[in-house]
Amino acid sequence: MKIIDNFLPKEEFKKIQDTMLSNSFAYYFNGFVANEEDNKNFYFNHNIYKDHMPRSEFFDALQIVYNKLNVRALYRVKANCFPRTDKLIKYGEHVDVDFKHKGALLSINTCNGGTLLGEKFIPSIENRMLLFDPSKKHRSTNCTDKPCRLNINFNYF
Repeated sequence: MKIIDNFLPKEEFKKIQDTMLSNSFAYYFNGFVANEEDNKNFYFNHNIYKDHMPRSEFFDALQIVYNKLNVRALYRVKANCFPRTDKLIKYGEHVDVDFKHKGALLSINTCNGGTLLGEKFIPSIENRMLLFDPSKKHRSTNCTDKPCRLNINFNYF
């Protein structure tokens, strides 16, 4: 695990953040978070890259991130939106996919939510990049202090 604060130059990060916080950026409903049995919780996402191809016009806007991560090949890129609730929800443990690869999570906003790697809680702080092994179990949370928790999840080689 590695945490890199101020991952992108401020101007470049602000462009990404403004796009994801705009009313023209589409998020799609998912009726579970960690696994299909968890049907009490939900979140929204936006597929950026999936099934070996770009799925969003937003794909090119992230070129600076792909370059900084030294991506050789993408597996998946998706934006996540976890709505605020009155109590912080620690969603179930999951792996992104069950084979060895690299993972990176770019926090788009600062909130009291975060990611749990084992017992270690990594808070969501805007422009923070979390590098980790997404083939090992981890957990997401929502937040209670902002309208939502936003991040972009990169799975790559």
